[in-house]
Amino acid sequence: MSSRRERQVHSTLKKVFGFDSFKTALQESATMAVVKGEKDVFVCMPTGAGKSLCYQLPALLAGGITIVVSPLIALIQDQVDHLLALKVQAASLNSKLPAAERRALEAELGRPEPRLKLLYVTPEMVAAASFQPVLNSLVSRRLLAYLVVDEAHCVSQWGHDFRPDYLQLGALRARLPRTPCVALTATAPRQVRDDVVAALGLRQPVATFQTPCFRANLFYDVCFKDLLSDPFADLWDFCQRALGERDAQGAFSGCGIVYCRTREACDQLAQELSYRGLGAKAYHAGLKAAERVQVQSEWMEEKVPVIVATISFGMGVDKANVRCVAHWHIAKSMAGYYQESGRAGRDGKASWCRLYYSRKDRDQISFLIKKEIARLQEKRGHKDSDKAALKAFDVLVAFCEESGCRHASIAKYFGDPPPPCAKSCDHCRHPAHVQKQLDALERCHSWSRTSLGPSRGDASDPELYEGGRRGSQGFGRYEEEGSGGSEDEASREGRKREWNLFYQKQMQLRKELIVS
Repeated sequence: MSSRRERQVHSTLKKVFGFDSFKTALQESATMAVVKGEKDVFVCMPTGAGKSLCYQLPALLAGGITIVVSPLIALIQDQVDHLLALKVQAASLNSKLPAAERRALEAELGRPEPRLKLLYVTPEMVAAASFQPVLNSLVSRRLLAYLVVDEAHCVSQWGHDFRPDYLQLGALRARLPRTPCVALTATAPRQVRDDVVAALGLRQPVATFQTPCFRANLFYDVCFKDLLSDPFADLWDFCQRALGERDAQGAFSGCGIVYCRTREACDQLAQELSYRGLGAKAYHAGLKAAERVQVQSEWMEEKVPVIVATISFGMGVDKANVRCVAHWHIAKSMAGYYQESGRAGRDGKASWCRLYYSRKDRDQISFLIKKEIARLQEKRGHKDSDKAALKAFDVLVAFCEESGCRHASIAKYFGDPPPPCAKSCDHCRHPAHVQKQLDALERCHSWSRTSLGPSRGDASDPELYEGGRRGSQGFGRYEEEGSGGSEDEASREGRKREWNLFYQKQMQLRKELIVS
């Protein structure tokens, strides 16, 4: 690359984004590879490593428009708002856009020389008939600078957030053979990386930029809820110790996130923490959009130290001083857990990640995954989905139930060598205590390996996804249970009968095991 081009890159980095230098040499190399445009680029960097800059900066130097495909409307809005604050011309085209705004945006895209630099769309919009004239016009006028696929792991059934609509992006890439393609993700074991390259049809050789998953400033531990006399008090103590001392005004220097599987759990935990004197608010799809925005703003502005949320919260949130991330329920995969817990400590300072584990939660999630497998196999015939989803979940169960370094378990999943943990997890710091807890867990559950509870169905937030409930289908997200949604009484009764039959079957199997 010419020295003139390099000067343009560094000038734009300072003038537009306000940085004197890149975060890392890898981020700089990835950005330069995208600017050159000679190869398709695959970027895998942990949460907070600055993946977005790798395509946003080149988009400003390019002569046309960069289309960015992203899975969540909420994530897209965060990105667009951030760019607009930097005075970068960016917009989102989605089904929720008012008609007048859509006409104005399409008129801008139809100009001989559009001022817009980045256009964010969901995969559902890419496939929509209404979007094809816009896309064809940009291509025919040679105004498409880059095709960017964010959260690229969504294309893989081995990914923690598989979205069937992402599979259509391979056909889109095939229509744009001369347009450089950039795929980005925070979490990608080898199977997922191979799927992304194959499904998107990335041109070989692909320029690949990937950082090891180990982050030395994060301390990982697992806490067994079944062995705690007061789990709420333990969570309060965990958050208090992680957040540290308050200043003269009573404010903490950092903040925390607690992830839950259900809306009811979010509300309950927020109340429990607040009752004990630690300011906390719930964030979930049961709140109105304005309420969610207010809760997030108060947390971002340090007015509320802890946000208790379902995992619809967090993607695209750029907050460096998250001192702790707790999971009140087990996630559905190691990749999902790694991405969510990785929102802690983006500033490089010591931070804590805790997973509260119980076999009841484990078995409920397993039940939900198997239900989703049956539904997908019946409707779409995804024969490999069962192996991928169950294996991804089993890895995280082993992370909780087996003795060993937590960081090494994460590294093994992502294909990295064992990292130098240096007592940055509970096992390496107190191995005897962890083993004692595991032994106690076995004794606690010696009467049964199974303690299931009923699922109350899928109540995904239609506002967060372009395709509503259809757009969010897949294995990646927690079931936000107990929200009511739009289901009718017959559906609820049907699920209740389904659970009762399943429960009776398990009880019979248990009796047979005891007799034998």
